[in-house]
Amino acid sequence: MSRLPVAAFAALVVATVGAFFVTQHLKVTTPLIQGAPSPVPAAIDPVNGVRGSSEPGSCQVLRDGVLAPVNYRQTYVTFYLQHQPDHVAVYIVDSGGTIVRTIRSNYNFKRIDQRNPPGAFVWNGKEDNGQYAPDGTYYYRVVLIGQSRTVQINKPITVTTTLPRPVVTRVSPSLISPVPAGGSAGASATSSRTTIHYSGVNGVSNQVTVLRTDLPGGPRQVFSFGIPHHGNTAVWNGRIHGVPAPAGTYLLGLRVIDAACHVGSFPAESPPVLGTRPHAGVTVRYLAAEVPNTPVAAGSTSTVYVDSRKHPYHWALRRVGHRAVLSQGTSDTFTLGVPMPAGGPGAYYLTLTYGAYRTVVPLIASAPATATPRNILVVLPALSWQGLNPVDDDGDGLPDTLPDGGPIVLARPLVGGLPADFVDEAALLGVLDGAGFRYDLTTDLGLLADPGLLARHRGVVLAGSEHWLPGALRSQLRSYVQGGGHVLSLGTDSLRRGVTISGGQARGPTAPAAVDAFGARPGATVTGNRSLVIKFSDPLGLFSTTSGVFSGLPRFQPTVPPAGVSASVAGVTAQQPVIAGFPVGRGTVVELGLDDLGMLTTRSSDFRALLARLWRLLGS
Repeated sequence: MSRLPVAAFAALVVATVGAFFVTQHLKVTTPLIQGAPSPVPAAIDPVNGVRGSSEPGSCQVLRDGVLAPVNYRQTYVTFYLQHQPDHVAVYIVDSGGTIVRTIRSNYNFKRIDQRNPPGAFVWNGKEDNGQYAPDGTYYYRVVLIGQSRTVQINKPITVTTTLPRPVVTRVSPSLISPVPAGGSAGASATSSRTTIHYSGVNGVSNQVTVLRTDLPGGPRQVFSFGIPHHGNTAVWNGRIHGVPAPAGTYLLGLRVIDAACHVGSFPAESPPVLGTRPHAGVTVRYLAAEVPNTPVAAGSTSTVYVDSRKHPYHWALRRVGHRAVLSQGTSDTFTLGVPMPAGGPGAYYLTLTYGAYRTVVPLIASAPATATPRNILVVLPALSWQGLNPVDDDGDGLPDTLPDGGPIVLARPLVGGLPADFVDEAALLGVLDGAGFRYDLTTDLGLLADPGLLARHRGVVLAGSEHWLPGALRSQLRSYVQGGGHVLSLGTDSLRRGVTISGGQARGPTAPAAVDAFGARPGATVTGNRSLVIKFSDPLGLFSTTSGVFSGLPRFQPTVPPAGVSASVAGVTAQQPVIAGFPVGRGTVVELGLDDLGMLTTRSSDFRALLARLWRLLGS
C-alpha cells in the first residue's frame, strides 16, 4: 500500500484540528463587542436622581472636550459588533445573574464595524414588572443571538436611593490661634491647627467646609478644601485662602457628592440648629479677656483672665472719659491682677495688646464697703453684655447667646472687647463725672448678688438696655419703687424679658412681654426720625428746666405709660412718647427709649438740663 494517501490524510487531520483551535482562540481572545462599553452614569437614583442643569459641576461628564450634564435617573451603554452583523438581546441582570429587565429582545445590527451605533441601550432603573429595582449592583448582559454567544459588560451599575450622610464626630483642639505667614507656633504657643474627625465620607467629591457663625446675618461659608475619597481625618490649618482666619466662631462641616450625584452635607440643616452638632466647632482666638461681671471695690485688685495664646502682652488702665494711664504693665500669665484706683466708684477701660492684636474691656469699681452710700446708684447691664456676647460655650460651632435661646455661661471672655452699647454707657458716666454728680456704681448681676443694695439708695439709674431681667431682680425693683424709690431707665427693648440665673449660667430667656416691669408699653423702634420731640404734659415737672423741645433723635423707642396715671410725656406725638415719667406706688419711674443718651448729653444743652433735673428727682 502506498504511503502517500496516509500522509495526506494525516496532514488534513492536523490542519483541521489546528484550524479548530485557532478559531476557538480567536473566539476567546477577540472581543465580540467593541466601543469600550461602560454604563453612563455608573450609578443612578431612578426615583429622585438629579438631571440636567440641576446637578453639580462635578457630576457632569466630558463629551467632545466639553462638560455636559447627565441624567442620573437612568443609565445607558453603547457598543458595536466586532466580527459580523447579528441580532442582539440586551438585558439587565442583578449581582446573582438573574435577569431583571429586558432592554431589547431582537435588535438588528446591520453593518460590520459600526463605529457609531444608531442608538444607546437605556435603563431607567425599573424591572420588567414596572417596579423600581432595589438598591444594589447590576450589569448589562448582551446576547448575540445568531452566534449563540453571551457577553456580560463587567462594569457595574449601582442603584442607590440613599443620600450620603457625612458626620463630623470631633474637632480637636476646639480653640486655635493660626500662625501668621512666615511665623512659627513656637514651643510654648497653643495649637495653630485643628484635626477634624469624621465618618461617612466615601463620595467621588469630598470637601471640608468652613462656616463662620458669629457674624450678623447667620452662618456663611468662608472657605472649603478637598479631602480624599476614603479616610476619617483631615486638618484645617486655620487659614482662609492662605491668610490666618479672623478671630471668631467657626463650624467645620462636610460636603460629599457620591457617584449618583447625591449631595450629602454636614450639618444637614441650613442654618444649623443650636446644640445639635456637638464637637464640630472651633474658635479662632488671638487675644481676649474675661472680666468680673460684678464690680470690685475701689482700691482692691480686679482679677482678669487673659487669653493671649501664651504670648507676653502689655496692659494699661484708664478711667472712662480720661486719657491718662493710671497703671500699666507687661505679663505673660493667664491670671492678671489689676490694681483698681482708690477713692470711689468708677468705670475703666483695660487695654491689652500683643503684636498686632488689641482688645479693650470694661472694669467696674464700686465704692468700698466702708464708704457712706450716695443717694443714687448707677447700674450697668452686665447681663446684656454677656447675653449678646457670641461665645461658643459648648463647642458646637455656634455662638451661645440669649437671643438664640441660651443657656450661656456668665463667666466667659468678652470676645469682641467692649460691648456694643458700652460706648454710650461710658459717655453717660463721663457726663456725670464732668457735672460733679456723685453716685455709687454696680452691675445688674452685682445688684442681684446683693439684694440689700437697693434699700441703701434713694434713686437708681439703669444706665443701659436691660434686655433680660431675672425674676428676683424684677421683683426687687418693683418693690423698691412702690415703697418710694425712684428709677430712671435708659435704653430700648428693655425690662420685658425674663431669664433664670443659676449655677453660673443664664438660661430660659422668655419672649418679650407686651408691657415692661413697670407696666409701660413699649412700641416699635422708630428709625429715620426728623421730627422734633416736644413736651405734651408735665405733672411731675421733668421739663421745668428745659425748653421742652428736643431735636436730633433719629432713632428711639416709644414708651406709653400705664393707663390711668398722671404722666409727664415728651414725644414726636402724644401717642409716641420718647420720654415718659409716671408714678408707681409711692415712687416714680422715668423711661427714655434711647440708646444714646450719653452721647446726646455731650452735645445738647436741653438733654444736659433734663439729666440735671432727673438727677435731682432721683435723689429727692
